[in-house]
Amino acid sequence: MPEPRWRDLAGPVGSLPTGPGNRITDVPGVLVGHSQAASGEKSGVTIVSPPEVPAPAAVTTVNGVGELTGNLEINERGVMETAVHLCGSHAIGTVLQAAIVASGRGPEKIVLPVVGECDDGEMADSRTVTAEDVTRARESLGFKVAEGTVGAGTGMTCFDFPGGIGTASRTVGRHTVGVLLLCNFGDREYLDLLGHRLDPAVRKADSHGSCIAVCATDAPLSVSQLRRLSLRPQLGLARAGSYGSEGSGEIGIAFAVAGSEGISNSALNPYLAAAWEAGHEAVYNCLVAARPSQRLDGSMQDAFPLDLLRRLAERRGAAGEVT
Repeated sequence: MPEPRWRDLAGPVGSLPTGPGNRITDVPGVLVGHSQAASGEKSGVTIVSPPEVPAPAAVTTVNGVGELTGNLEINERGVMETAVHLCGSHAIGTVLQAAIVASGRGPEKIVLPVVGECDDGEMADSRTVTAEDVTRARESLGFKVAEGTVGAGTGMTCFDFPGGIGTASRTVGRHTVGVLLLCNFGDREYLDLLGHRLDPAVRKADSHGSCIAVCATDAPLSVSQLRRLSLRPQLGLARAGSYGSEGSGEIGIAFAVAGSEGISNSALNPYLAAAWEAGHEAVYNCLVAARPSQRLDGSMQDAFPLDLLRRLAERRGAAGEVT
């Protein structure tokens, strides 16, 4: 039986309809793969792959203490040349090199892979990630998307709880907008838990974390519209409780799978709302799915309070409130 997700426990987030799986792979042709570091470290790799590359794409940044390689070329040319690779901060060079090799290009044809990182240094030594780990993530590409402490999310922290991967989707007419987050951000006292605020964590995360937000759509948005879309999942993070802390790298990338001829700007709002709602729910899906483990210093992470969430949801349901 599948593990429950946020809406199974607390009801829907927002009002827009989801795709059939409520995940980024509801966008036709998009696949996701994860691998854990074979070294045994709490680190790993996640790949979000469009059906073909190059793909129309754009990048935005809320707070830039982080890295997404290839972003300059993306914003100059309006395309990304590879799938989006996600990993711990100190694995970025290894993952980038593996992506270059996997592209099949020789020295006469340069490729600039897209690799985003978040700091998992409190939980793991991501320098142990290898090219073989990247290969295994690529070989696992599929429609199902494991969430929480998997792949690149294995050693991440979110609101001082275990973090990692979260995903969600929304439909706009015949089109779909999907979001996948690598969640490694947030102070517990700012988390909006159905209107309830938690006390600050006794043990605060050593790093201010980061979040890479990947947004995909089959709507034929122009590159400038994709740039606007790429920001909206980050607004969903703010709804959950992120304030874009000083040391956080909060970076968004959006890509289209159906060309980039563009639509009327007057028709864009439903797509922006879809990315916003999906980003908001993806944070919560990550928190529900993630599981605590031991930090490098031997201490244990706090588990996300699922029982409290259920009680809050029951009270809200009894009061007739809407999420």
